[in-house]
Amino acid sequence: MMNNLVDYLNDAAAKNPQGIAFFDDRNSLTFSQLRQTARRIGSALCGHVQPRSAVALLFDARSISNLPAIWGVLYAGCSYAPLDITMPPERLLLLLELLSPAVVLADEKGMKALEGCGYDKAPGLSYLDAEQAALNEAQLSAIREQSSVYDPASILYTSGSTGIPKGSIQNHFSYIHWTEATVEMYGMDANTVLGNQSPFFYANSIFEVFLPIALGAKVYMLPSGVLTFPRRLIECLNANHVTALCMTPSSFISVVKAGVLTPGCLPELKWGVMSGESMPFRPLSIWMQATPNADWWHFYGSTEMFSVAVGKVSKDHQDDDHLPVGRPFPLTHILFLDENGDEVPKGQPGEMLVSSPWIARGYYRDAQRTQASWVIDPLERGWHERFYRSGDLGYLREDGQLVVLGRRDTQIKHMGYRMELGEVEAALRKIPGWVDGCVLFDQEKDRIWCFFTGAITENELQQGLRTQLARYMLPDVFVHLEELPHTASMKVDRARLTAMMKRNG
Repeated sequence: MMNNLVDYLNDAAAKNPQGIAFFDDRNSLTFSQLRQTARRIGSALCGHVQPRSAVALLFDARSISNLPAIWGVLYAGCSYAPLDITMPPERLLLLLELLSPAVVLADEKGMKALEGCGYDKAPGLSYLDAEQAALNEAQLSAIREQSSVYDPASILYTSGSTGIPKGSIQNHFSYIHWTEATVEMYGMDANTVLGNQSPFFYANSIFEVFLPIALGAKVYMLPSGVLTFPRRLIECLNANHVTALCMTPSSFISVVKAGVLTPGCLPELKWGVMSGESMPFRPLSIWMQATPNADWWHFYGSTEMFSVAVGKVSKDHQDDDHLPVGRPFPLTHILFLDENGDEVPKGQPGEMLVSSPWIARGYYRDAQRTQASWVIDPLERGWHERFYRSGDLGYLREDGQLVVLGRRDTQIKHMGYRMELGEVEAALRKIPGWVDGCVLFDQEKDRIWCFFTGAITENELQQGLRTQLARYMLPDVFVHLEELPHTASMKVDRARLTAMMKRNG
């Protein structure tokens, strides 16, 4: 097994130097070009930072330059921290203050964002200058010789419930084990063409950063904003012979809602991978008809855990089925605990605590939240095993497949009754005509809100829910939206919906 991520790129460049690694509609990078450019960037960074430092990356999210930048940081022995340059300047400044990078590596748009937010506590290094830097073989070799498999490789920021983002740290050990396990699980090979839609500040992007380099496969970077024009998405996937596509369920559903999928319209797709949220079967069945040669995979994970469980989805489900997310990876161990921290009986729901070689090392420069979220030997069995508190409720079925029920904090007390908001959302999925939406709870006023899209009416939703749920579980307020708000990673933006609920409550 490799002991540093750069070994993957060194190996790929040696085996197939002229093979295409990444390409978009204007540019391409061979494995050799990617390695050479990354090593020049690593050489430039050596003059600004010490190994194991954090390097902020400010880049156009759809630029192919992200890839040499990421790998360049790794050659310099540092950890890369990609940030969203389209966020408000105040938010970008907050992230940079939290990260306190040794240097900021940025393209032209990133430099403008850096100037706009006013951060001046670290030098800014131009990508154009870095990619043309002289190669420092001696320095790169010295860094590689003293590097450790436990060195940090990335810091990926995720939203925090307190409003302060959390920087999840992953090291080379984590990435290598995740990469090897993922290669084995999906059965992809060097002929795979992955379609990249995820921005590089989102954890899903690792599927298209490290996996293809390990495989010697290629990645097509989809155009910016292509999900806004789903017909264009289909054209791009076909024209560039994409065989593997990983997106959030919200992204897949948005294509279904556009009505552009027809039976057999994506014959070359072989892997459809759904991540981040639960996928309803009704829209998935439409994707299955459009991709007659594809296997569809559902996986469960998070920025802190990467992949926990994964499995193929069979075609014999009903439209209203709550899909399992597959079986846990062989190297993953899940504890299901009750509110008292005791293990629940097999098959009963409990909060999931996850242990695996690729759970994050903690939150960067945030010891308090790290200690709250990671725990050693929670059942006091007497040996060292480190778990991440997922905050999600789930259970294992008799066949070993994992069912995720939703967040622990979606358990509420409404009208004096204890209930799960996830049960209301599950009931909504069974109503004919239901497309998309979510359910939130206003604890202060003891009211359940249902946000929804599509042609279905409030009356139809109420009637459909009354046949399935107890009276105390019925939403008090229904809000129809033309589109649900989404985060940059294309998950439903529950924070914005909560703010809307508070304003109008």
